[in-house]
Amino acid sequence: MNQKKSKQETTYLRFFGLAELVNHGPRGILAFWMILGMAFFLFGDQNLIAPNMKNIGASLGITDPYEVDWKFGGIIPVLFFILGGLVSLSMGYLSQAFSRKHLLIATVLLGEIPCFLTAYAQNYDQFLVLRTLCGFGLGGIFPLLFSLIGDYFSSQSRAIATGYVSLAMGLGVGVGQLLGGILGEADPINGWRASFIYMSAPSFFFVAVYLLFCKEPKRGGAEEVGVDELSHKISLKDFKLLFENKTNLGAFLQGLPGCIPWGVFFVYLADYYEHTYHLTKEVSAGMITFAAIGIFIGTFFGGVLGQILYNIKKTYQPLLCMGTTFFGVFPAILLLYAFDIVPHMGLFIALNIFTGIMISVTGPNVRAVLLNVNEPKSRSAIFSIYNLTDDLGKGLGPVMSAVILGLTPDRGLALSISILFWIPCALAWLLVLFNYEKDEKNMHLLLKQKTT
Repeated sequence: MNQKKSKQETTYLRFFGLAELVNHGPRGILAFWMILGMAFFLFGDQNLIAPNMKNIGASLGITDPYEVDWKFGGIIPVLFFILGGLVSLSMGYLSQAFSRKHLLIATVLLGEIPCFLTAYAQNYDQFLVLRTLCGFGLGGIFPLLFSLIGDYFSSQSRAIATGYVSLAMGLGVGVGQLLGGILGEADPINGWRASFIYMSAPSFFFVAVYLLFCKEPKRGGAEEVGVDELSHKISLKDFKLLFENKTNLGAFLQGLPGCIPWGVFFVYLADYYEHTYHLTKEVSAGMITFAAIGIFIGTFFGGVLGQILYNIKKTYQPLLCMGTTFFGVFPAILLLYAFDIVPHMGLFIALNIFTGIMISVTGPNVRAVLLNVNEPKSRSAIFSIYNLTDDLGKGLGPVMSAVILGLTPDRGLALSISILFWIPCALAWLLVLFNYEKDEKNMHLLLKQKTT
């Protein structure tokens, strides 16, 4: 009976591209799905403000349009991501001194408790402090998630696994924004408050299950050679060595400019649709949801395609990222001007979906690349740094757009300039392209030397 159940379990995991989870037993399988659930809801609150900036502003006594843009689209993202970046950077060291399972639980709680309390903010200062504190969660969870994923899966399936995690994060952002838009349309006064409760409360269930029934994988357990988890602690010298890896450097360099356009999509685009194209709040949020559908498709199948290309020839994976990042600029800019020239709404919806696909392929693949070229002991540290560059980009993107919006009445031009930052992002992939195979080979050689 148990053998039959195990066979069925293996079959369904193989169907989803997760066959390697069988090696970690039922508790490992449960842990993976709990991690996805926590990622979904924690990232779900990241963009709850975007569809309701004016509603929130009015509730807190702020009505001037530029003040709303600056306070909710500029100041809050900067402080949110600065705190998140600092917390993320500390995780490389903390994950060596403490259980990653317990750190993951702590970061989720530190992120979701202030998110829940945001629903009860009575003025802008309270709102600002609570939203800033939410940065604890997003900053802490990112390096821990991918450090754990690197130990559940080998390089032969990491891109697919990171695709699932990236999909959970992106789906959370999209569902959160849609829910915020729907509730804000239904109740402009208090609808936004309910959205913060709905997107934070379920996390406490996932935390409880993960705490009581799950365990973390052995560090380095997915590598071809054994790794002594406790033989080395991360130091400042190790952070320096991470930058000597040119693949790491390329991933960091593409992260900074590459995240700036995301500030447009998840902070200003819904508002742009509403006030430039004169769509209702609900329809505007719906358009963002169609873009999010494209992002979900691109995130998951981009990871699958990246894994297939990696297994054929490793350099095909960064080529895929470079091409989709560069060519994604054109449909993204077209979104800002196409509504008045497309024949009907169906084509505009299709353009939103296509844009989402193009701009999201890189996400799961860059994370798989980083896992493949770094030792298990260094993965928390590497994702701490990567998340710091990611947070800097996300924080700077909305601020840059807010500054440009204050200088020109042409919102389309201001947002187009932000989108053009995907071009240097694509060029940074050249550094990965020319060093990927060599850096991955060096990592495996180093592991073998340490175990002989």
